[in-house]
Amino acid sequence: MQFKETLEKYNFPPTFSDSLLATGIKTLHPPQAEAIKAGVLDGKSLVLAVPTASGKTLIAELAILKAIAEKKGRCIYIAPLKALASEKYRDFIKKYSALGLKVGIAVGDLDSPSAYLKNYDVVIATAEKVDSLLRASSTWLVNSLAVIVFDEIHALGDRSRGPTLEILATRLRLLNPEAQVLALSATIPNAKEMSGWLNAELVVSTWRPIPLHEGVYYNERVTYKNGNVRVIKEDAPDEVQKLVMDTLRGKGQALVFVNSRRSTQAVARELCPWVGKLLSKEERQELLRISEEIAPPLDSTKICQKLADVVKHGVAFHHAGLKPHQRELVEESFKKNLIKVICSTPTLAQGVNLPARRAIIRDVKRYASGAGQVFIPASEYKQCAGRAGRPQYDDYGEAILVAKSLSDQDALFERFIMAPPEPVDSQLADEAELRKHILASLAGGYVHDVNGMFEFLEHTFLSYQKKGVNLIDIIANTFDFLRAEGFIEKSGFRFFTTPFGARVSRLYIDPATGLIIKKGLAKIAMGKSFSGIGILHLICSSPDSEIFSVGKNDYEELEDFGNKVADELILTRDDIESMGDYYMSLGVLKTVWMLTRWMDEEKEDAICDRFNIGPGDVFRHTESAQWLLYAAQSIAEVFQFKKLTFFLEGLKNRVRYGIKEELLELASLKGIGRVRARILFGHGFQKLNDFKFTTADDLGRIRGIGPALARDVLKQVNKS
Repeated sequence: MQFKETLEKYNFPPTFSDSLLATGIKTLHPPQAEAIKAGVLDGKSLVLAVPTASGKTLIAELAILKAIAEKKGRCIYIAPLKALASEKYRDFIKKYSALGLKVGIAVGDLDSPSAYLKNYDVVIATAEKVDSLLRASSTWLVNSLAVIVFDEIHALGDRSRGPTLEILATRLRLLNPEAQVLALSATIPNAKEMSGWLNAELVVSTWRPIPLHEGVYYNERVTYKNGNVRVIKEDAPDEVQKLVMDTLRGKGQALVFVNSRRSTQAVARELCPWVGKLLSKEERQELLRISEEIAPPLDSTKICQKLADVVKHGVAFHHAGLKPHQRELVEESFKKNLIKVICSTPTLAQGVNLPARRAIIRDVKRYASGAGQVFIPASEYKQCAGRAGRPQYDDYGEAILVAKSLSDQDALFERFIMAPPEPVDSQLADEAELRKHILASLAGGYVHDVNGMFEFLEHTFLSYQKKGVNLIDIIANTFDFLRAEGFIEKSGFRFFTTPFGARVSRLYIDPATGLIIKKGLAKIAMGKSFSGIGILHLICSSPDSEIFSVGKNDYEELEDFGNKVADELILTRDDIESMGDYYMSLGVLKTVWMLTRWMDEEKEDAICDRFNIGPGDVFRHTESAQWLLYAAQSIAEVFQFKKLTFFLEGLKNRVRYGIKEELLELASLKGIGRVRARILFGHGFQKLNDFKFTTADDLGRIRGIGPALARDVLKQVNKS
């Protein structure tokens, strides 16, 4: 199917057509042509289940551009992760801002004002952000919707994100049944079932623009799915190194998937001497600059330094222990072909788009609590394999599993290469998830009684997939719980949220979390003494808190810490049922202990060593604590605990910056942070007013400040 003729047939404006044709596309890929024939440009809803790089996104973009050209309304593109949403936003801006399209992104705080989004033609957002808008009864969003795109729709099967995505898809379709729905994925074995639920046309294809060769490596030979065999002759000592060097000599890039963070770092380190010798002088210089950005001398940890060290050799590791900006640097450097190899846990395969010539899946088992080493799902392997093949660079891609024996080779073929991915199953049948979404439905005014909620849930994927599932008892019990605990009240035959229930819904927290915070704040209001440790323990005891796992080596120290702070705790196991779980209670204490050490300005490196975590973990836990402290502050306002709101605000900022109270003013300056704030404090700068008695030259001479930052600080101070 010719692209130009298709644009003419569907009356795309000349400016849109010229821009699209300027990308160099002349003919549509077979799955794209099938989508056109299925009516996607006639406004029909569509489930598009085709491999990575087969052109799913272009189909979504064409539907969006056509709707905007015909002034049908606003379009929303829903991505499962912030990183994917940000990447898609940058891509849309680059492609379409010159056409006058107003593209916005919404991935920030779930309680932040979002009326500004009314000004955009296309909004790119996470499911959680769109769900939070609906909780705030944002009718402007629903009424004007023309096209809704659900990228990576298989995320419905994810335990943490799936329920929200399912509720959101159900809600949007019911509120605006005229909107066109596009659901995209590379891996939906039960795509027909999903298209039936969405009342959408279905396009399924295995076609890829770059052929994927799947195989198993054993004893210096790769045996491919089609029976072909290739001998790998490299001097390197182990399997991964041989496969990587073979890839690089062919001018390709490689992704290596292993099962733990420690393995990503070890494999990356072992690859350095082999990969480094293939780099050009110019590549070495640029990689040195990137490594210095990854691990700045004033504020870096051992993990940052380890990453910086391997990056110098054109290798990187990638896992959740890294800070977001470090992961972004690695990803961008890989896309530019500066970094030749990334060693990662399989989570990278579910994140941003990073294709490589060869995906090497070394580990197919990982540790599961209570079960030991278990095989990864076939769908996870398919996600990793789908990264193989760089559009515009490679004629083919390779996904290679690594076998330890001949029998292992046969087992890998059977379990992963020949096996279909697992079907996508609804994850909504969970009381905790239903509790959150039932309260949200009441808060948004979408339902008013048990029957209304039941009727709504009948439209979910759960109900479609498991016809006859009995939810009425769970719904009725949830209504009883919400009413008994003060989240909702009854007027006549209808239920409405109380100010407390409405606030909890807007805060995007579990009602159980709201109840724990409410109980703790009420105790304080009645005279219970409190401290920062007590408040942190309160929020970390909630279901929404990120808490650390606990090993046997932690028990003694955590019990000692628990005994020391026992008098400061606001709620006990008598108040919170989950605290009766010994392991859970120690996990909460461990999290509180880390946060207190962070606020006491202990070096980040020392914290990472002590808790066996990475700087990304520190970031994630502090971000979680900040949100829950904000939630506590907001709930305190509802119950007019004014004395507490000021304390909670200060504690939230201490967690944000990792500082003692005396540094709060200094750390609020952009570009300063915890380390520079302490340095400035040591030079006599204790309040913002103190900067009025210095010059940019004098300030710039202080270690870690420099002329540019000094000028910026003084500019900020003069504006305040």
